Amino acid sequence: MVNKQNEREWTMKTTVISELPIKPEEYQKEVYDRIDWSAVDSEMNDGQRRFISGLIQYYQPETVLELGVSSGGGTMVLLNSLAEIEHAELYSIDNAQRVYRSPDMEVGHYAIEAYSDLRDKSWYLLRGKDPAAVMESLGKKFDFCVIDTCHLHPVETMNFISILPWMNDGAVVVMHDTTVFEWRTDLTFLRMLAPRMLLSAVCAEKYIPALPSGDMAVSNIAAWQVSADTRKYCQNLFDILYLPWEGFVSAEDCKNIGRLVQKYYPAKMYVFFEEAVRINISILLAKKMGVSSFEKLYRKIEKNTIFYGAGSRMRKMLSTLEICGLEF
Repeated sequence: MVNKQNEREWTMKTTVISELPIKPEEYQKEVYDRIDWSAVDSEMNDGQRRFISGLIQYYQPETVLELGVSSGGGTMVLLNSLAEIEHAELYSIDNAQRVYRSPDMEVGHYAIEAYSDLRDKSWYLLRGKDPAAVMESLGKKFDFCVIDTCHLHPVETMNFISILPWMNDGAVVVMHDTTVFEWRTDLTFLRMLAPRMLLSAVCAEKYIPALPSGDMAVSNIAAWQVSADTRKYCQNLFDILYLPWEGFVSAEDCKNIGRLVQKYYPAKMYVFFEEAVRINISILLAKKMGVSSFEKLYRKIEKNTIFYGAGSRMRKMLSTLEICGLEF
């Protein structure tokens, strides 16, 4: 796997994260307390925001990556924490243009309002983009990353596979919602296992903060530190892609991720990736159509088949069949 260091001099602390001499959530509180968090609709609680702020203040990263922006509450934690770090840059990426909980609001609106003077200077917000589509073009290696995306397997694992070639050895990765295992609405039930699956699969030194008494048994946020072993044992990441998917990854995103895998990972990882994608996309479509319907359709399709229709189901079906290797 390609792992070229940045041309800039390494300035970030290299303390092994499992041996931290401080409690991140209690470190340099005065920096965190500069913001009135009661006025911010953040999807992290106070302790989780302090955890990220403390890690930033201790490690002093210069290049920071944020995957998953939503309203921008987490972005504000990062921008506030990076304020005293000279030459620090933040790159925030979100696959959506609008906040999933408030479709009338644009992604990152809290941070845009509070830090508009930093846009395109030291803070770069990329909306409507998957990380795999933009990482090469950024031309950066990163010291720190926060992953807080959709939590439906395999999205978080796909995210980390997409960014790992651009993470420096010693870089800290924070994973939010590591214990949010289910989410219910009036219409559906979703198993949100992706963060915990990624945390379990990645080979790295890890840090899970202690919890106040009376809270959950396990912290809902954790961090790990990228190392040579993370890259050496990257097959762990591809192995869990075979587990049944709960979320749908578009054909375009799968192609972009596959292109990065083919270019930056050992050859056999690309074979694993292609097979896992083909199996799971087929299963997801079969669930939507009914297994028997999909099997009948799949067996009948020939190379010169013409499809009529442009609805959402047809688009998903065509993208799935394309991933399955059918040309039409």
